[in-house]
Formats: sequence, C-alpha cells, structure tokens
Amino acid sequence: MKLEKERLTIVSPEEQRTKWFDIAFIWFCANVAVPRLMIGGSLMEMGFWKMLLMITVGNLIIFLPLLALGDIGYRVKIPTMAATRFTFGVKGSYLPSIANGIQLLGWAANVTVICGSSIDAIVAAMTGFECLPLWIIVTAVAQLIITAFGFRSITWLQRISVPLLILLSIVTVVIVFKNFGASQITSYSPAAPLGVMIGVDIIAANAFAWGPMVCDYTRYAKSGKGAGFGTLIGSLLGAACFMFVGAISYVATGSPNPVDFLLSQGLGIPALLIIVLSSLTTNVVNLYSSGISFVNVFSKTEPWKIIVPLGIIVGLIAIIPNLIGHFITFLTIVGAIFVPLIAIMLVDFYIVKKKKVQAEDLLVEDSSSKYWFKGGFNWPALIVWFIGIAIYNVFSYAWTAIGACVPTFIIICILYLIVGNAGKKEA
Repeated sequence: MKLEKERLTIVSPEEQRTKWFDIAFIWFCANVAVPRLMIGGSLMEMGFWKMLLMITVGNLIIFLPLLALGDIGYRVKIPTMAATRFTFGVKGSYLPSIANGIQLLGWAANVTVICGSSIDAIVAAMTGFECLPLWIIVTAVAQLIITAFGFRSITWLQRISVPLLILLSIVTVVIVFKNFGASQITSYSPAAPLGVMIGVDIIAANAFAWGPMVCDYTRYAKSGKGAGFGTLIGSLLGAACFMFVGAISYVATGSPNPVDFLLSQGLGIPALLIIVLSSLTTNVVNLYSSGISFVNVFSKTEPWKIIVPLGIIVGLIAIIPNLIGHFITFLTIVGAIFVPLIAIMLVDFYIVKKKKVQAEDLLVEDSSSKYWFKGGFNWPALIVWFIGIAIYNVFSYAWTAIGACVPTFIIICILYLIVGNAGKKEA
C-alpha cells in the first residue's frame, strides 16, 4: 500500500477495474453515519409510514442524479471537481472545488466530533474512563492514516465494514422492536407533523452533498452501468438503512442515536463498532474527496500532501464546542450550493454537449484548452449557478412549505438549458 500520489490525471483503461459492488460498498459506507441517524430522527416527525416512504421512494428519486454523475465519472475519467471544468471553465472550476473541499471538511469535522463523543460515552459506561479530546484525536488520526493511502485503501476498509454494519443495523432494529413493540413505533403520531416537501429537502441536502464526490470514485469503475448502478444502490441502501435505525431509535428512546439504548442492554461492544465503523468509513470518503477537490486547484501537488494537513484541520475543527449544534444550518448551505451546481453539470453534459467532452482538453491549463472560455471562466454558467444559490435560499426562507431542492433543481435545469444552448449557437 502506497501513499496517494496520483495528481490530476485521466484514469487509464487498465486502472478502470473497480466492480459495481465495490462502488456500492463505498457509497453504502459513506451514507451509514451518525448524521443519517439524525436525519432519520427528523423524518420521524412525518409519522412512521410517511417516514418509511420518504427514506425509500424519496431517497430513490433524489439519488437518481448521482447515478448520472457516476456515468460522467466513468466516461470522463477524472474527479468531479476537475470535470466541472467542461461547464464552468478551467479557472471557473476552482470556485466549486474550494466550496466542496470546505463543505467536506465540515462534514468530516461533524462526524469526527460525534464519533469521539460516542466513543467517550461508551468507554465511560464500560470502564469509567472519560477523555473526549483524546477520542476525537484518535478518530482524526485513524481516518487520516487510512485516507492518505488513497482509493485502494478506502476500498478495502469498506469491504470489511459493510457486512459488519449491515449485521449490526439488523441487530439494533430487532432489539428496538422487541423491547418497545412494533405497534408503539408504527403508530407514532407527531404533535406537529413535518411537511412532505421539507422532508424532501432534508434527504435531498444529504444526497446532493455527495454529488460533488461521485466521479472521484466512479472514474475507476469497470463499466458505465456499474458506475451508475453501484452509486445508486449503495447510496440508497446505506441512507435508508441508517435513517430507519435513527427513526425508530428516536421514537423508542427520544434520541436518534442508538448508542445509549444499546448500552442499557449491555451491548457496549456492538454500539462501539457501529459508531467507529460508520464514522471511519464515512470520513475517509469525506477527507479523500476534500483533498481531491483541492488537487483540482493545486494540480501539480500530490494528493497525500494535501490530505494530511486537511486531516489535521478536521481534528482541530472537531474540538470546537457545540459544532454539531449548527448541523441543520450546515445542510441548508450545502443544498444551496450543490443542488444548482449538479443541475447545471447534468444539463450541460447530457443535453448541451451531448456527452461529447474531450477529457484531455480538461487538463490543459491555458488558453489553448477548449474549456478555457473567457479568461478561464464560463461566466454564463457561473451566473446561472449564483442565481440558483439565491433561488434556493429564497425558497428555504420565504416559501418553506414547498421546499427548496426540487423547485430549484427544475428551475436551474430549464434556465441553463436556455443559456447553454444559446451559448452553443453563438460559438
């Protein structure tokens, strides 16, 4: 195993050997994390059956754009943020790259503090020893070491973790239903039911946060179908699995995190495994893609030289008090940035450019590149993106009842279709 040294390059056909189930394992593990438990607890405020419909059918619909992004990764053979060059221009792509790198550090820091806090609680219950900063640091160091060795290291971690996480999730669900009764959980009726479109916004913000990372992994896929199918299946199963665990835990115990409940049942080791495995498998994806996003800006730097300082930054951020208290606000910011971004990329690749993108030209960083546009920026695309961010915020704060993700996605798809086709005619 070697440190990740692959700079911004096009993946060769020989390297495209990752099968669909390894892609699925990556995205299953990425979605099996404590924040998904929290989302499940929030969705339970819709009532049990609506929650069940949302985490299955709702997640399936919302994750479909990720399937399309997976196909783009296989075809273009470069990371997602580098692929944004065909839409926003070589230099224009630096803006979403920096935004994505920062948001992934935010995700990683949130997961790190949750993991450290949960380990501290579990160890304290089992041994009496408490030291939260220690467990935050241990978590940060472990995920940094795994990530620094790159994509193949992450793949092996996921292969080991997926069967264990599935088994532990099933055990948790069975114990919760056995102790509290199926009727008590399924008949849960919230005092102030959550609106359907707000529920869609919650799961969409979660899904679209992963969008900017998809091509980072599917560029290694063995086939286009495997890239898309693996991304969709893994994301759907992982998200639905942990959201369901969080939802029923919330009804049964008042907390979406099942750790306290498992501890009360004398199951400290399973609780520890769930937290550690789910956190590490999620955060290696966060940290790796954050590093790869910054590689698009600093293309001559070896990824591990970026990943290591980023991993240290994550550990330092995680020590900030009450970091997790800003989680919902964080989701809103993520949705505002990446819902319109992904809408523009998909319309540009599949409709405007009709899948005809020259990957070699994407890596040319001067005016000879086909994707240089004007001074390295495709301003019409960037302006539509900025408009999309504004529209999302208007819907989020002014028209909350109809949600923000779906209307913003549709409006920006239509707007960029007009703008992109107009620009193509002028060219």
